[in-house]
Amino acid sequence: MFDQVASVIADTLHCNRDTITRETLFVEDLGADSLDMYRLWLALEDAYDAELRPAAEDVKLRTVGDLCERLRKILSDSV
Repeated sequence: MFDQVASVIADTLHCNRDTITRETLFVEDLGADSLDMYRLWLALEDAYDAELRPAAEDVKLRTVGDLCERLRKILSDSV
């Protein structure tokens, strides 16, 4: 999952895929703002062909690893 998420992040936020790790911080390392995060959710919905419906707690996601775990939970709950 991480590799696909990292590729979507790189494409959406226009950053180098090789610099993205599980510990990469969205705001501090990638300069993402709330609009960027919204665009990222939409891109992830397309990539996973699923309606992800981000929750209020998702604004607290700080790292790429946090996002991967949240996606894993969302996708497993939808099965």
